[in-house]
Amino acid sequence: MNFALLEPKNRENLATVIRSGQNFGVQAVFVIGGFIRDSYKGSIHKFSHQMNTQDGLAHLTLMYFETLPDFLKHLPAQTTLVLVETLEGATELPDFVHPGNATYLLGREAKGVLKSEVDLIRAHIEQLSDGVPPEHRATHRKTARMDCVRISTPASLNLGVCASIVMYDRQAKERAGRTNA
Repeated sequence: MNFALLEPKNRENLATVIRSGQNFGVQAVFVIGGFIRDSYKGSIHKFSHQMNTQDGLAHLTLMYFETLPDFLKHLPAQTTLVLVETLEGATELPDFVHPGNATYLLGREAKGVLKSEVDLIRAHIEQLSDGVPPEHRATHRKTARMDCVRISTPASLNLGVCASIVMYDRQAKERAGRTNA
């Protein structure tokens, strides 16, 4: 499982995702823009030297991408990109069946993933599935796809907290045998 953070606004959120990821078996964390671009001029290495206090990066990969299209070009093969967002049609987290090879994308804390970005992601996934028969797109394990999950709360959650909840839910369901992992 991987996590991608779209324009995270501060170091603490990313540090929380790394620390939780270390504990819940995350393989990679991808950062797209945000404070790394603004405060570290795109250098993930400067950030990692300052915030890797528990040696989490010995257990997972941390990568930086300047833009969402750049990240999508490097999306892991045969992955399900899971948008963690309050989108129409998103599955509530308690009912969500986590896919085996998942990359979870969390939007900005203040405004989430924009509609234009959701459209861009959908178009990219369609392009990856070009040539795959329609009857196989939803079920074939080797086909890239997009899914959406939401955590319903009265107010928005902190990015690091939201990622940690999804990680815990996936691990708890894996232990109970309730995932496709």
